[in-house]
Amino acid sequence: MNIEFSPKAFFKINLYLIGLLLCANILGIVSKYYFDHDHVYGLVGMFNFDTEKNIPTLYSSIALLFSSMLLSIIAFQSKKLDLSYIPWFGLSFIFMFLSVDEISSIHERFTGPVKETLGVSGFLYYAWVIPYGLALVVFIMAYSKFLFKLPRRTMIMFLISGATFVSGAVGLELLGGRQTDLYGMENITYATITTCEELLEMLGIAIFIYTLLTYMDNQFEGVVITITKSEQIK
Repeated sequence: MNIEFSPKAFFKINLYLIGLLLCANILGIVSKYYFDHDHVYGLVGMFNFDTEKNIPTLYSSIALLFSSMLLSIIAFQSKKLDLSYIPWFGLSFIFMFLSVDEISSIHERFTGPVKETLGVSGFLYYAWVIPYGLALVVFIMAYSKFLFKLPRRTMIMFLISGATFVSGAVGLELLGGRQTDLYGMENITYATITTCEELLEMLGIAIFIYTLLTYMDNQFEGVVITITKSEQIK
C-alpha cells in the first residue's frame, strides 16, 4: 500500500483544522467576556489559544514535529544524492526543539531570570523574547547563504512562512506583553492579541509544511510511504 502526500491537499487539511480551532477559541472568548461563562464543562480552556497543554497546543506541537520529520527526510535524500544536507539536519533539530518547547513551554522559564537581570517591562514584559530574539538573529545570519541557494519559489515561501510565524511568536508577543503589563491578562484586548498571535504561528507552520512538501515533490518526485506485508516466520 502506498500513501502519497499531496502538498495542496495537505495544506487545505491544515487550514480546515486551524479554522476549526480558531472558531472554538473565539466561541470561548465570547462565552467568557460576553456571557460570563469561562468554563463550560472545560471546553473554554480546552480550546483557549493562550492556555498551555490543550488541543491547540497539541496541534501546534504535532505540526512542528511533522516539519522536523519532513526536514529529516529531505536531509537524508539530499545526502543520498550528494547534495548539501547538513543545513537540513540543522533545521530538523531546530523544529524538533520548537515542538518540545511548544508542549512544555521551555521559553517561558527564561522570563523570570531575564526580567530580574535586565529589569525590563512594557513590550519586553515577556522577557523570553530577548534571548530567543538573539537566537533568531544568529539563525538568520547562519542560514542566509543556504536560503539564497534554494530554488527561488522555495526561498520566497520560506520567507513568507518565517515572517508569518515570527510576526506572531515575537511581534504580537511584544504587544501582548505591553497589554499584560498595563492592564493584565483578563480582558478581551489581550485575548484578541493572543488569538492573532497563535493563529499566525499556526499559519506560518502550515505554509512551511506546504513549502517542504512542494520542494520534495519537485526535487525528489513526490513523497510516497510504502507499507509492505512482512514475511511470515517459518
